[in-house]
Amino acid sequence: MSKETVDEAIDMYVKERMSKGKEKASTHFLASLYLKEQSEGIIECMRRVRGLTRYYMDLTKVMLNPFKGPEVAWLFSMVNIAVYACFLLSVEEQRLLGIALLSGTLVNGGYLIHAMTRKWCDMHVMLAIYDEIVQIADHELETLA
Repeated sequence: MSKETVDEAIDMYVKERMSKGKEKASTHFLASLYLKEQSEGIIECMRRVRGLTRYYMDLTKVMLNPFKGPEVAWLFSMVNIAVYACFLLSVEEQRLLGIALLSGTLVNGGYLIHAMTRKWCDMHVMLAIYDEIVQIADHELETLA
């Protein structure tokens, strides 16, 4: 069984797990693997599923830190712009520009914080789903052995 087939099965499980539940997704996942692989190669297939899923878990754990990524750089640039906007508020002739700059910066900063939080939560959900896939593969390997 090729890596692409295993990857498609994992992707199918993740999508179904998020929308239809664990039992239905697990049944479709195993049915898909058994239909695509012959009976003598299913053990190797489950090992490949387990290995690829653990790789995805390690990759997700690396990306789990919300302070790594482009969102943090944008957030720090928003802080710098907010400081400059506060300076413009103290200058009488530039007060209107400072108000506009500060309000836009606050809105964009709030959106970036929301996006970072959503990304962090999605990564935790993905880790839990990948852990379920490893458990399914382990259970199938125990059953087959």
